[in-house]
Amino acid sequence: MDKDKAGRNLKEIVDKLHNDTDIKELDEYSKLYKKEISLFKRSWTAAWLFMYYDKRENPKISSQENLSNKKNAYSKDVAAVSKPVYSKSKPANEKQAVEINLSEDESKRLFISIGKNRRLFPREVITLIMTRTKTAREDIGMIRILDNYSFVQVRDTKADEIIEKLSGCKFHGRTLAVNYAKPKSTENDDGS
Repeated sequence: MDKDKAGRNLKEIVDKLHNDTDIKELDEYSKLYKKEISLFKRSWTAAWLFMYYDKRENPKISSQENLSNKKNAYSKDVAAVSKPVYSKSKPANEKQAVEINLSEDESKRLFISIGKNRRLFPREVITLIMTRTKTAREDIGMIRILDNYSFVQVRDTKADEIIEKLSGCKFHGRTLAVNYAKPKSTENDDGS
């Protein structure tokens, strides 16, 4: 095994998971995976899939040209709907998806009682909101995940529905509490 090549391939897979994956399609694959593979075999199965991917002749998931075309098409679709501002900044030790910045006057910040200690990623927050509510991707803005809780910026017209549908639901083995976040000036960041 070429550990350097394997490391690059694994990094590429994780990057594509967080930045270039159709969440609804991934959720369907995840459901099938969990249904067909016992909990005790999932780690081995994932490792085998990675090994299989790593040993392929052409290790790229898609050519740079196709990837560029997909990103451009996605950006045009989203821009036509809401003209968001994208930010690809990744704070140290925090994996983030490409985020949409919603303007302060048309958005609300929500508190969610789950964070990094439950291995939560921004893409999972997006998937959770989109699958349990009628919220579109462009209605979800900046996501900040701290150790024990998270903050999510959402379009103000969707905030009440998200709070209603997610409060009390089970996610990552925890019953969620979701409500409006306190103003930033009173926020305690001891979880970061």
